[in-house]
Amino acid sequence: MKKRWRGAAVLLSAALLLGACSTAESTDTAGSTDTADTADSTDTAETADMAETASLEGQSGTHIVVDHAGNQVEVPDQIDRVVIDQIPILSTYMAYFEGSAPYIVGYCGSFKDTINETVLKNIAPELLESEETVYAQSGLNIEEIMKLEPDIILYNANNAEHAEVLKASGIPAVGFATIGAETPADPLERYEEWLRLLEDVFGEDGKMDGFLERGDEIVADVEARIAEIPEEERPSSMILYQVSDGVPQVAGQGVFGYYWLEHLGVQNVAEETQGFAQVSFEQIYTWDPEVIFLNGPGLMKLTVQDIMDNTVEGADFSTIQAVENGRVYDTTLGMWNWFTPNPDGPLVLAWLACNAYPEAFADYPLEDTIRSYYEEFYGYEITDEELEGMLQLR
Repeated sequence: MKKRWRGAAVLLSAALLLGACSTAESTDTAGSTDTADTADSTDTAETADMAETASLEGQSGTHIVVDHAGNQVEVPDQIDRVVIDQIPILSTYMAYFEGSAPYIVGYCGSFKDTINETVLKNIAPELLESEETVYAQSGLNIEEIMKLEPDIILYNANNAEHAEVLKASGIPAVGFATIGAETPADPLERYEEWLRLLEDVFGEDGKMDGFLERGDEIVADVEARIAEIPEEERPSSMILYQVSDGVPQVAGQGVFGYYWLEHLGVQNVAEETQGFAQVSFEQIYTWDPEVIFLNGPGLMKLTVQDIMDNTVEGADFSTIQAVENGRVYDTTLGMWNWFTPNPDGPLVLAWLACNAYPEAFADYPLEDTIRSYYEEFYGYEITDEELEGMLQLR
């Protein structure tokens, strides 16, 4: 920043010097006071114009971005070093760059564990070479971030504590919405919002139009198929995030999982709860869902095998009809955990629908859709092994 303003000062000095020379020259050759006054007036106007131009040139290296917290952030036009704090945006960032993840010099340390379990490690291996700058998703190590000399920091717009620390650092920080923002935490909307904000950050308006249009087409097709399924044929469902000390945590209103079930058109048995709701097993027995989706690998580590074998400490799932009928499904790991906002969002809905409505979606080309999506937008030919790990259709 200082270099840009210093350049503006030099240009301004040059402009003033040129104005002074022009005025002196006009005075020497003028024959009357009126002529001299006219010259002085003209030169003054030209000097002001040149000074204004110099000032604008000095600011041409930055632009203003309005982030998801409503902040106006001045960011550099040329961004070469990026730090990401807390938000699970690495896969979306990679999608923005069509299969690579340039400029990232540091991010939330715990994300490396997730990356190692996803296809992301094969598509953008450079992510594994980045420094870790914050511990897990809570502690912020601003000293280490400063050492990396980032041009910009991308952070969770809803974390006010981090926002204050980052603002005080003087490094441009752009907030991305997660859960708890003014807009709904709908993963299919949120990943689009992230991509549009990245367009603003990098000054590339409309870059993701084609990508988002294709995603919208997939979603529209899936939702049109679901719309034809009679209400009485739609299963009661629940998303189980974890069981901690014998207490289950499910997807209530306002969290990502809630909106996945909304798009899926099933009955969410936990609909009356709020947020990441802690409930009793007695309540789950009363709900008796026909389908259970697990938050799965990459986050909570709870697996289908754990549920089906009834080996979760302090829990008994054996009498729930979803377990009795083998209708328990792990969310999967494509570019990221599929129950968070991620660029695979449209594929997530298709995968959910194939599990929730196996008969109605028996002819849906899920494998072909995933393969073509990855090849076209990530420049990656997905392997049979990777695809099998994603599908997990039972």
